[in-house]
Amino acid sequence: MAEQKSKVKSQGVLALDLSTAVRKLGNIIERLLARFVSGKVVTLDISSAGVSIMETRGGTIRRWADASFESEEAAPAGGKGESDLGAIVRRLMRSSGIKASKVIISISGLYTISRFIPTSGLPPAPTLDESVNEIARDIIPVPRDTVYFFWQALNTAEGGSHVFTTGVPRDVIDDKVRALKAAGISTQAIELKTMALARAVGKKEALILNIELTNFDIVILSNGVPEIIHSLAWRPDSMGTEDATEYLAAQLDMIVEHYNAGRVGRPFDMSAPLYITGQLSVKPELMEGLKSRLEFNIEPLASPLGCPVFLPVSQYAANIGLAMRKEMSMRDVSGNSGAGSSTLSVNLLPHAYQPWRPTLKQIYSVIIIIAAVALVFPLWQLTTEEMKKTSALQMKDVALNAQLVKKKAEIERRDPLQKAIDEYHSIIVRDKSFTDDIKVIVQEAAKLGVEVSSISHGGKNINISCQAADYISFRDYLTALEASGRFATPIPPPEGYPYTTSGPIMLTTQTSK
Repeated sequence: MAEQKSKVKSQGVLALDLSTAVRKLGNIIERLLARFVSGKVVTLDISSAGVSIMETRGGTIRRWADASFESEEAAPAGGKGESDLGAIVRRLMRSSGIKASKVIISISGLYTISRFIPTSGLPPAPTLDESVNEIARDIIPVPRDTVYFFWQALNTAEGGSHVFTTGVPRDVIDDKVRALKAAGISTQAIELKTMALARAVGKKEALILNIELTNFDIVILSNGVPEIIHSLAWRPDSMGTEDATEYLAAQLDMIVEHYNAGRVGRPFDMSAPLYITGQLSVKPELMEGLKSRLEFNIEPLASPLGCPVFLPVSQYAANIGLAMRKEMSMRDVSGNSGAGSSTLSVNLLPHAYQPWRPTLKQIYSVIIIIAAVALVFPLWQLTTEEMKKTSALQMKDVALNAQLVKKKAEIERRDPLQKAIDEYHSIIVRDKSFTDDIKVIVQEAAKLGVEVSSISHGGKNINISCQAADYISFRDYLTALEASGRFATPIPPPEGYPYTTSGPIMLTTQTSK
């Protein structure tokens, strides 16, 4: 039975189609990658009144602490304590046991200007970046050199496309980053507190009221996107609990009415939860007053991360949202890439403070270059070898040409000598032949009793004059000369032949033919 079950299981694995196998493999890799990158994360929630610090590891909150600027002896009178921010964070780390050289921080949206703009409302431009920067001049009524400007494209659940833009005063970011850097702490990312709160809530439709000692924030989430972000400064210490409750409730009602006015036909769902967070969310009198005054569905915030039951989740909601921030090493989350996404995650850390990190395009380019080099290198190596062989052949050809030129020069130098030798040889040969010819002429004449009176040798022809005793002897003499084989035949006879006994005879030598 066990053998049969094993066989069935094996068949089930083998029967997986390619897409299912790839999906399962992707899930395994994703789990391994999540385990690999889920290291320690330290977050700082910085407000004008104090700092909250939290350490998470593997999706679980490990340590947390907070401090007020006013309670710190080093804090300047009437100041926000930003000049001593690094020292305060170091004290908190020592007292809480948190150790980190890199942190993710959130800042208040009190002095920022944020807008959600449908892409259909953007001015025409060659690129989305140019279009957004064009409309930013109208959105931000201050000089651009005094603010950092960021944006991110968003795809809504209905299939629409919006662009979130925000401008943050430069001194707000610069002071915090430099103060932490002076304390040896590097800033990995900066985010608006309202964005971190929206991530910590993790709801499609919700209302968030974040109450701090010096300001409060109201956020309306629609389809998981914080479409309304409202931040105001206030002084709750100058008013009673009842007045503070009424003021906050009035602001909530006004923001919701403003939201509904711009969305006729789909107003805010009053059954959606209202989450109250921030430092004053743990103040019992204020919370009781809000519950009795507001008509919204107030729900306690549950931490999406593992945490002890005694952790004041609402007070550390911004830290929790920062810890949940998805930071992938291969993704540019600065918001300036123009690529649309469904989650809002704008990194407000200016590029001047960001460590260099290769983009996906740069990595692809390097991979393509390496692949091209790997493919071209064998061809280049082969070409180099052939070029070396060609160069060697060219050098050999040059050497052979040089030898050929020398041989030609030597031959040209030897030509006159060879001609002289040939002429001398021909003279010798001709003289010997002439001697032999004369010898034959004289000997044949002596045999037949013919008297030769004169012999002249012209090189090719020999002219002789002779006298015989009778015409028979003369005729036999011509026949003997022809039979000797030294002269061309027939020999032209003189006039009166065959009955003449004398006359001139012209012989043509065989070598001259």
